[in-house]
Amino acid sequence: IAKMSRFCVICLFGLSTLSLLANASSWVTLPMRVLRSLVEADVVFNGPTVSTYFGTPPQVVNLTVDLAADWLAAYAYDCILCSGGTSFNSLLSSSFQSLNSTWMNSIPGFSGTEVMDWVSFGGILNAPDRPFALIESGANYTLQAKIQNGHLGAFVNPSNDTSSSAHIFSQLYQSGQLLNPVVGFRFDPSNPKITIGALDPTDYDGNLNWVEINTPSASFDSLNTFSIDGLKGYNGSFIPVGNSLTANLDSLANTIAIPNVSTYISSPGFMGPINSVFSDGVLAYPCNVTTPYVALSATINGIDYQIESTGSLLRPYTGFVPGEGYCSVGIVNKSDTLLPPVSLGLPFLRSVYLAYRFPTDGCPGYYGFAFPAGANRTGSQISQTPTSTPTKSSQCLVFTTPTSTPSPSAEVTAQQKLLSSDKYSVYGGTDEAVYLVGVDDLSQMDFLAPVSAAPAPTLTASSSNSTKVPMFVPQPTQSSGTYDVFGIPHHGLVTLVGVDDLPQMVWNTTEVN
Repeated sequence: IAKMSRFCVICLFGLSTLSLLANASSWVTLPMRVLRSLVEADVVFNGPTVSTYFGTPPQVVNLTVDLAADWLAAYAYDCILCSGGTSFNSLLSSSFQSLNSTWMNSIPGFSGTEVMDWVSFGGILNAPDRPFALIESGANYTLQAKIQNGHLGAFVNPSNDTSSSAHIFSQLYQSGQLLNPVVGFRFDPSNPKITIGALDPTDYDGNLNWVEINTPSASFDSLNTFSIDGLKGYNGSFIPVGNSLTANLDSLANTIAIPNVSTYISSPGFMGPINSVFSDGVLAYPCNVTTPYVALSATINGIDYQIESTGSLLRPYTGFVPGEGYCSVGIVNKSDTLLPPVSLGLPFLRSVYLAYRFPTDGCPGYYGFAFPAGANRTGSQISQTPTSTPTKSSQCLVFTTPTSTPSPSAEVTAQQKLLSSDKYSVYGGTDEAVYLVGVDDLSQMDFLAPVSAAPAPTLTASSSNSTKVPMFVPQPTQSSGTYDVFGIPHHGLVTLVGVDDLPQMVWNTTEVN
């Protein structure tokens, strides 16, 4: 099921004609939300999200960033069993259009409709009339923990011309809005961000190590595969898991999957001195031991990228504790036989800086790897050099360096427009006053003065030039009696408007023998 939802090649409803604004080429950096520490449980959402605008006025939806898929979706506000805290309400958008067709990638428990609306990254990169899927059912148990709020497929599939050109990154580039056809990612918890249209040199240390992405194949378990030299253990030797390895990047997985993991965990030379293996084959480190790196490196084009342990060890989740005081390393066995044999999930992605040159203008896709700026890396690690340079580097991997940093615009969102103009205290909540939704649209209540201070009501004949009230509008009348008002103990008895018109309640008593 997960494969159908994530890896199916999707043609996003064809390429519509965009009436884009005449924007100069630009780029944007947006913060990503990531967990401080990964959690060892399939029911916990570990993925990264980025705030994206949908509709007019814009609504913020925190899309799940998926490196291995190409589809764009937002969860509907009335989506059944969808997970996450943000969603898209089409009723609040004046530019929303339904395409009146079922989303072509729908499966039981995860389905929706094809729609169109304005989509924007930071108010800087804008895609009017952008097709996407509006998810209306999110009951699929597996995807509930994998995808929250919506989905930003960050892979442009080069094997299908229509799918490639219809991707939102491609459309932004074709419309002249992107400075470069690149996207930069930092998944590490110290400074998580996504940069669209440029690669900020302050985000990484060392030189970018570029490798070409393989052409997707139907026999692959993933679309975004590339070649790696191998995997190294603690002693610096390659783990014997096969030659000519391919790998993919998976931002929805909290593990690194390798073939024949037993070969790794059975050798102290590969695992290193700090380890513990439990009966279920889980490799774990003591959570409270300062171990800067996991004893596993992915070697890509001659450079070793070691897994950092600070934010990549899997913290125990209630009911899933492998051992008291231990944290799983997150290295698991790749059980299926589909390619690629290695899947590099969040423990790897949180240890590197990732650049993505998506395919355009006769250029294939490329991944570039470096070390996150400010991370715990030595000079010898940073100074490593690639073994080779990809073909077409001079054509495809030369980019314009940004001269200024555009600031995302502070959009007044549709959600903000629904909030009250004043703050209110909430009964049972904290002492802090908050804004409330829809309060300004409520009819206002006037507290009448106490009877002793209020003048007796008088009737005044209307003059010929006065505004007459239509006869069908009921005139407010004060009550014949006086009442205490809850919450106003010191104001005395007051008359209330309309009380005499309310139906009376009769209390009946029953004698019990």
